[in-house]
Amino acid sequence: MKYNIILFSAALALSACQTESTQSASIEPKNVTENTSDNKISAESSNVELNAIASFLGGNQPKSAGYYSTAFANLEWKNHQSLLNTAWSKALVEKVVPMRDWSKTEKIERKSQTLFYPFSGADFLHVYSAHSDYTSYYLFGLEPAGEIPKKENILNPALTSNVLSTIYKSVDENMSQSFFHTKYMAVEFNNPVLKGTIPVFMFFMNRMGVELTSIKPISFNDKGEIVDAKDFSKGVRIGFIDGGKNKELYYFSGDISDTGLKATTGLKNMINSISKDATTMMKSASYLCHLPDFSGVRDMILANSFTIMQDDTGIPFRFYNQNKWKIQHYGIYTQPIPLFASRGQADLRAAVVGKEKPIKFRYGYNNPPNLMVATKK
Repeated sequence: MKYNIILFSAALALSACQTESTQSASIEPKNVTENTSDNKISAESSNVELNAIASFLGGNQPKSAGYYSTAFANLEWKNHQSLLNTAWSKALVEKVVPMRDWSKTEKIERKSQTLFYPFSGADFLHVYSAHSDYTSYYLFGLEPAGEIPKKENILNPALTSNVLSTIYKSVDENMSQSFFHTKYMAVEFNNPVLKGTIPVFMFFMNRMGVELTSIKPISFNDKGEIVDAKDFSKGVRIGFIDGGKNKELYYFSGDISDTGLKATTGLKNMINSISKDATTMMKSASYLCHLPDFSGVRDMILANSFTIMQDDTGIPFRFYNQNKWKIQHYGIYTQPIPLFASRGQADLRAAVVGKEKPIKFRYGYNNPPNLMVATKK
């Protein structure tokens, strides 16, 4: 990417984010040739082993531990469970419950079953708190997908402390604040025994009460069609069940700046396809769509999305044509945090005053937060 040096440093310091194993679980993902919002998701059954690993990371006793039983008897794991129960209780009160209540009350309009979340990293916590009623979720970040935690690492008592401390460090900021610190993730997501975003997704999916069915490596072809892959270097598809309904999450690791879209054949076609009629979510996005280098993804989001939910780090307010968008503001907009002081928006401040509705959860860098929902007329 050709970032301005100052902005690049800022994006590294605070970002909502933007491998190597062939290990995978039992059920193969289908090829996707179009936006899956209207496609039937393949019926998959709960995977005992994946859910046992996710429970170990998440500090929950699984329905069936199988040959992982000894891992759950470990005193270090029990301490991990106690620590996480306290942290999660706080996250429920401050994030999950108020975001779900807000979503039910506001009834955000939508046109498809697809949720598109660029610059997300492994933020399943916030996307599923606000939007648990979609079928297909597409998330993007720079962090590698990584790998499914290996059985031998989970069962090795000598590695238990490393595994549990790493997962806690990886998720703590997202639970206690509202974003990941990229500079910390560069270390935590490359731990030899717990690699990439997959363990973090497994942790949050377990804590959010969904059951995993499959985790498979994916890629995309020149047409932008999502296809099976031999490793997780490009991305991962995670199948899961919630309330008896099969759903799917896709995470892609890659550069979606203009430079990245031009350099990676098929990436632009894929984003253009999956974002059509989607609900797009942006949060703690380092103001990347404010930059000329991200005009491509910004233009696709505006052209294709039916609804956009974002804080002020998303698309600048000036790009929203008031004749084409219905806009509702929530929270309070004052100014960006000091790290991004140059990204203030006087027009957004003028539009928000007197029209905002209160929210009871943190959304993004600022506290108190600001949130905007734009829906096409």
